[in-house]
Amino acid sequence: MINHLPLFGDTWGTNFHAEGRPLPRPGEEPGAVFRVSRPGYFETMQIPMMRGRDFTERDTVNAPPVVIVNERLAKTFWPDGDALGKRLTFDDPRKDPVWITVVGVIKDVKQNDWASKPDNEYYVPFLQNKGFLDSPHPWFSYMTLVVRTAGDPLALSRAVQNTVWSIDRNLPLASVKTLEQVIAASVWQPRFNLLLVGLFAGLALVLAAVGIYGVMAYSVTERTHEIGIRMALGAKQADVLRLVVGEGMALAAIGGAIGLAGAFALMRLLGGLLYQVNARDPAIFAAVPCLFAAVAFLASYIPARRATKIDPMIALRWE
Repeated sequence: MINHLPLFGDTWGTNFHAEGRPLPRPGEEPGAVFRVSRPGYFETMQIPMMRGRDFTERDTVNAPPVVIVNERLAKTFWPDGDALGKRLTFDDPRKDPVWITVVGVIKDVKQNDWASKPDNEYYVPFLQNKGFLDSPHPWFSYMTLVVRTAGDPLALSRAVQNTVWSIDRNLPLASVKTLEQVIAASVWQPRFNLLLVGLFAGLALVLAAVGIYGVMAYSVTERTHEIGIRMALGAKQADVLRLVVGEGMALAAIGGAIGLAGAFALMRLLGGLLYQVNARDPAIFAAVPCLFAAVAFLASYIPARRATKIDPMIALRWE
C-alpha cells in the first residue's frame, strides 16, 4: 500500500535536514517528495531496493523511526558514502529534533511525469506516521492498495474487494484501475500534443509534395517549346529527365535547408515534449531530410517523365 501511486494523484512534499550537513538559512531548507507505504510495496511495484531493507510490520510507533530514500536524495546529501545508517529529520534541527534512520535506498521513481528528472524522495512506514494513524483530516483517510497478478488485473478486482471487506466491511473502495490505465491517464496530454505535431508535420510534407509537383508541372508546360528544341537538337530523354528533376531537387534543397535551420531554432521548445529522445539526435536530422528528398524526387519525377514524352515536332509548333 502507498498513499499516492507514481504519476497518479497528489505529490506531497516537505522540508528536511540531513544530519551532518550545514544548517540552511531560513527559507532555503531542502525539500523532498513525501510518501507513506506499507511493507511489500516496492516488491509489488518491482522498484529495485539498491541497498538496505524494506519496511516490516515491526516498524511501528514504538520502534525506532526509519525512512527509505531514493538514489538521488542519497547521492545528493551523502555523495561520499553509503546513506544506510545516516539520519535525517523533518523538524527544525535547532530545536531538539526527532532523528530518523535511513534503512534502505531504492531506485529513482518518476513521480510527476515521464519527462522530468526524479525528485528527492523519501518513504516512511505507515505504522510510524501519526498523521495516517490519528489525524481526522480527509487527506489522511485513504491509501492505495497495489496488487500484482499474472492474469487480467480487472478480473481480480472483485476478489480483492471481498478480501478487503472481510477485514472491515465499512472500508470504501473506489477508483479501481490497472497500472496501464494510470500511466495512460498521466501521459494523455503529451501524447495528444505529439499527435497534433505529427499530424501537422504530415500535412506539411503533403503540402510540400503537392507544391513541388505543381511548380514542376507548370514549369514543364511553360517550357514545352524549349524542351522540344532541346530534343530536336539531339537531347536524349535522360537529359530532359535530369534537367527537370534537377530543378525540382534544387528547390527542395533550399526548402530543406530553411527547414533544418528552423528545426535547430525550435529544439529547445520541442525538447519538453520528448521522452528519452535527444532533440539533437543526428539520426533524426539525417533521416528527415532523406525522407523529404525522396518525396521531392517523386514529386519532380512525374512531371519530368511527362516532359520526356513530348513530341519535338509538336513542341516546335507550341506558342
